[in-house]
Amino acid sequence: MCGRASTPTSLGFTIADLKPVDWISGADTVVVPGLESPWEPQDPAVLAAVAKAADDGARLVSLCAGAFVLGQAGVLDGRRVTTHWALADEFRAAFPRAHLLEHAMYVDDGQVLSSGGMLASADLCLHVLGRDHGQSYANDVSRMLISPPHRTGGQAQYAKAPLRPTSGPLAPVLEWLAEHITEPLTLPGVAARAHMSPRTLERRFRAETGDSLAGWIARRRVERARALLEDSDLSVTQVAHAAGFTSTGSLRRHFLAHTGTSPRSYRDAFRGSTPKTPPPDLPTR
Repeated sequence: MCGRASTPTSLGFTIADLKPVDWISGADTVVVPGLESPWEPQDPAVLAAVAKAADDGARLVSLCAGAFVLGQAGVLDGRRVTTHWALADEFRAAFPRAHLLEHAMYVDDGQVLSSGGMLASADLCLHVLGRDHGQSYANDVSRMLISPPHRTGGQAQYAKAPLRPTSGPLAPVLEWLAEHITEPLTLPGVAARAHMSPRTLERRFRAETGDSLAGWIARRRVERARALLEDSDLSVTQVAHAAGFTSTGSLRRHFLAHTGTSPRSYRDAFRGSTPKTPPPDLPTR
């Protein structure tokens, strides 16, 4: 969109025959692709063109980190939007007036549509095709891609929860909890070990970790369950107990709350298996 004969990309190839940026004016749909360093200031001419397209009623579609361009163009205030889960904290800090749905595969907010990572961008494009040309057309394209026209769940099943630093006053308590995460843990019991009242521990725990004690424990147990579902042959019931949950139902409830999917569906998606060679066709008589 820069008006040059060809433009190099960070992936090593060039794009030729680009129109000048003001070509956006009058477009029905403007698609903003992902970019390598989305938090850096973007070309003012591009941002102005995107903002004008929005004012003119164009549909804006951002793929992955392209949402940062829409944010810098000032068109996301009050709108529901998503981007790649790994960029959620940066996006939220940069555009606090946008309503970030960080675990959604894609978000259709009417004029503005946005997606998570690369494959979620394909999900969004199939959604746009369905809106514009009908679901049957989108289904046919999905068959060519060998991809479902709509994937269940959200980005939460792919995201890895970052562990916050444990260098604060509660570091010894957090380390002990991590080592005993599969054991029965209660607020009074942990408070006694930390030589604090339950109320004081809960207050300090929230201040240092951003979560309640129960929430922190559940999140760590879900992370352990995820690893066991990916790497072990344990049944879902065995995984529940090995991760510290008191029952399979408790695992399912917490797993769904944190990942947006069930333990069995998660295992099917992430365990993987060696594809079996289909048997040869038998001769017909």
